[in-house]
Amino acid sequence: MSQVKDQANVSNKISSSRRDLLKRWWSNPKAAAVTATAATATVTKAVNTVGQTTGFGEREAAHLLRRAGFGSTPEDIQNLVTRGRAGAVDYLLNYENIPNDAMEAELDALVQDVPRDGRADPGRIDLGRFPGLQAWWTYRMANSARQFQEKMTLFWHDHFATAVSKVNRADYMLSQNQLFRNSALGNFRTILQDVSRDAAMILWLDNNTNIKGSPNENYARELMELFSLGITNVVTGEDNYTENDIQEIARAFTGWTVRRQGFFFNRNQHDDGPKTVFGETGNFGGDDIIDLIVVRDATAYFMSKKLWEFFAYLEPEQEILDELAGVYFSSNYDIKAMVSHMFNMDAFYSDKAVFGHIKSPTEFAIGALRQLGIKFSDARGYQAVSVLMRTMDQDIFNPPTVAGWDEGLSWINTSTLLVRYNTGNSITTFGDRRFGQTFDPNVIINGNDDPEEIVDIMLSQMGPLEVPENTRILLIEYLTDGDLASFTLDPTTVDNKVRGLTHLIMSLPEYQLN
Repeated sequence: MSQVKDQANVSNKISSSRRDLLKRWWSNPKAAAVTATAATATVTKAVNTVGQTTGFGEREAAHLLRRAGFGSTPEDIQNLVTRGRAGAVDYLLNYENIPNDAMEAELDALVQDVPRDGRADPGRIDLGRFPGLQAWWTYRMANSARQFQEKMTLFWHDHFATAVSKVNRADYMLSQNQLFRNSALGNFRTILQDVSRDAAMILWLDNNTNIKGSPNENYARELMELFSLGITNVVTGEDNYTENDIQEIARAFTGWTVRRQGFFFNRNQHDDGPKTVFGETGNFGGDDIIDLIVVRDATAYFMSKKLWEFFAYLEPEQEILDELAGVYFSSNYDIKAMVSHMFNMDAFYSDKAVFGHIKSPTEFAIGALRQLGIKFSDARGYQAVSVLMRTMDQDIFNPPTVAGWDEGLSWINTSTLLVRYNTGNSITTFGDRRFGQTFDPNVIINGNDDPEEIVDIMLSQMGPLEVPENTRILLIEYLTDGDLASFTLDPTTVDNKVRGLTHLIMSLPEYQLN
């Protein structure tokens, strides 16, 4: 982990010419505002997006892969282009048909069973410890062929945000992560039922202290506010529930607790008296409450907005919400049906959507690993990447609050922007080859010794990114030291300048957009 400790000083290792370019691109002291302006300009480019007809070429395929995964290569993009829009969506969503056995076997080989009195191998994954959990999931996101399954796992992790800092049980957190993965595109009613029985969630929101005669309202409140309905209706603005509803729902979940390895229903601590929720009275238990929640219009619109904003853009138009809410009900609350419909909508591929998000730290780091073909044979490499993600303010398995992470422009400020520069430098120049660092620029440029074409190849590999011509010229000048005629592609140039070029591309304002 020594390379992680060195991250604070990594900016000192950036060559002076790269440093000069970074200063030129981010000359404003409030560099965060520069990125914010770029992001906002992208988001507001299109006014009339609903009903807009698009084709399905490289632009659309790359956009779908960015949102439904963690970055792509030109080969991945072409694979989707040949399938067409509907075929590409089916391919990504029916991920159980995508072979993934090799990844699972490699990951299993990295996992170790550590006896209580034994010493762990630092190069392997100990799932009994928090850093091991992070390395395990980082490996999955970077290497799984089933990218959309991992992206949906991240979506649910943010939606049902639960932190190991309070749960303090690695096994419970792993079990919850697997629940999100296995139910990624399942029925929303079933997902709510399973999450309500999840040991990590029960400890996180104190439902283990929710007992007959002394109800704890934490889970009941967040179930309504953050997990299913929202405080107010996203269409009408009216309140979705009352304080009395919360109190009664808390009573319905009394006795839902944890023993030994997981969920336990303590009948003696369950309040089985009549309860009134949403104006209906009955001897409701937890599952009855979930049945009352999923049939409400407010739930359909809340989840439609949540999914659209995570995968497409903020503040969706009313007709988009109407369509998705209709699918929610017609499919009997099926998340897969909603996402499939969303990914097939023209508005999803509009100018308002494409590059309309700012990359989260996970998307930034994992995307770079995938685009550059970096694969570690040692678990410490993946742990190092998870630490880099943490320093950019996304600590997986440990969100800051029950509301998850504040996304969008909140990812970029003067502090985290510097960390992004340093992370890009670390990823492109990981120096400790013991971890199996395999970023080989020669594989990507494939013998091409024309500096202009090398720049274009790397821009394509890392996006593809469309940058202003003056930015492209600056990249060429960096690669050639301003002397195009004397440029020679030798091993030193590849190892220093092409790697440096890749770092500069990762530092571009355009690369921060998703």
